[in-house]
Amino acid sequence: MYSIFLVDDETLELEMMRDYIRWEEMGIYVAGTAINGKDALEKIEVMQPDIVLTDVQMPIMNGIDLAKLVRERYDWMQLVFLTGHDEFTYVKSALNVGAVGYLLKPLDLTEIVAVMERVKQQCEEVRLKNRSIQAAKANIFKELLFERSTDRIDNLKSSFCKLARRQEAGTYCLLLCDIHPGAQGDGTVMEEAVKAFTSLAERFLAGEKLAGMTVVIRDSEVGIFLDCSSETATETGTGTSLKAGHSAVFRIAERWSSFLQENADFPVTIAVNEKAAGLSDLAELYEQSKQILADQFYVGEGKVISQSENRTPFHDELMPPFPSERWLEAVNQLDAEKARELVHEYTAGLIRLRAGRKAVCDWALQLIGRLEEEILHQSAGGYERGEMYYSIYNCRTIQQIESIVLKTAEETMERLGERFMDKNAKLVHQVCSLIDQTYHEPITINSLSDQVYLSPNYLRSIFKEKTGMTIHDYLTKIRLDKAKLLLADGSLKVQDIAQRVGYESTSYFISLFLKNQGVTPNEYRKSL
Repeated sequence: MYSIFLVDDETLELEMMRDYIRWEEMGIYVAGTAINGKDALEKIEVMQPDIVLTDVQMPIMNGIDLAKLVRERYDWMQLVFLTGHDEFTYVKSALNVGAVGYLLKPLDLTEIVAVMERVKQQCEEVRLKNRSIQAAKANIFKELLFERSTDRIDNLKSSFCKLARRQEAGTYCLLLCDIHPGAQGDGTVMEEAVKAFTSLAERFLAGEKLAGMTVVIRDSEVGIFLDCSSETATETGTGTSLKAGHSAVFRIAERWSSFLQENADFPVTIAVNEKAAGLSDLAELYEQSKQILADQFYVGEGKVISQSENRTPFHDELMPPFPSERWLEAVNQLDAEKARELVHEYTAGLIRLRAGRKAVCDWALQLIGRLEEEILHQSAGGYERGEMYYSIYNCRTIQQIESIVLKTAEETMERLGERFMDKNAKLVHQVCSLIDQTYHEPITINSLSDQVYLSPNYLRSIFKEKTGMTIHDYLTKIRLDKAKLLLADGSLKVQDIAQRVGYESTSYFISLFLKNQGVTPNEYRKSL
């Protein structure tokens, strides 16, 4: 629908126009009324209707003078005049200031409908033209975000000024927004979310009386550039110019976030850049804003992040140690609460340190891999590993990575619980746990069978059935895995390592290592 503003100094006629003409049937709603040109101009500035229907002769400021001022300030508004039969001179003046048409008093409904159809057509043409201009301006902004050529930047600035009908392009603050529609990787869902987002942005800027530019940058990233040099760039309700800096821009961002929470069905993270930049410096402004937005990894989705909250990431190689043995033991004992507590405390520490994203992802993948190998005693296939790698590295936040680790641990404990329902599986799991804990001691099939009260032959049979390997092979795997970890310590001799993992004979250990790994212990150490 289109909005219309009514102006007439005759109160009765004004009320009749407002209440008795069936505007809604014509696709129009009355935005407001005024009794003279001066009163109307003040209200029009706030309401900015599509159409102004004004009487010609009025006290204080007549309709012709009002129309001239409206045309100067809002050249897209459509003007229609009310005049009497004996006021042809005024009609000519009305047409000279760009009126779409005029209505004669007393008003005729048929005539009103005919004139309004013509006016609505003009309104639609203006809207299409403005959308085209806005799209062209947004494309210029998008190019400026990645352009490095000075000549090209100057040409883009010149084109923008022509489109905006301005001599100076102005300065801009940036709200860089990251949209999370929910269905990861679904292009259709993302496209619909971005479309809804841009529509909401237009509504918000109009409602706040803010001059701005909404630019879809790439994927889920959309920038709202607030014009800090515009006369309308004030903080609604306070009159504070955006030039006042961070406090004003940040409050606008908070209102924008609240508006999204009320009207959008997906979360949006907003990075607030405190600085204002001209068109020549938009690329730098954008890079700074991306660095602020990167803090989303630590603070979570759907937040407003400012420069002052942004912190320098901790060095990737200095990840604090995680108590993985205690955690694996908790999982192995089906202690879900303890497993959750250890992971949550650790990730909270990573957030405080701003640990590097890659290091966090690698930690999660390694931990999940150990769950499968050391608890379930199996290795994930290439497809499963690829899927897990994709899931971890596509997480937007450390909280999402934590959730994947915890979910995998819960699933592992469920599978262990199911295994324990099988008597033989439970016994095999018990044997695996004994080997894991005492691998460095002399272990024989007889010593193991005595501890689980089974005959050696029966133990061999059920172990092979449940794990796909012999007890000897499993023991060798555990010992050599531990040996590879110890080889990373250059201060340890190969002889010492052999004894630590349960082999009295160093030569036997070396030959076993070569057979299983394809290299000697010393060659393996050199490759680290």
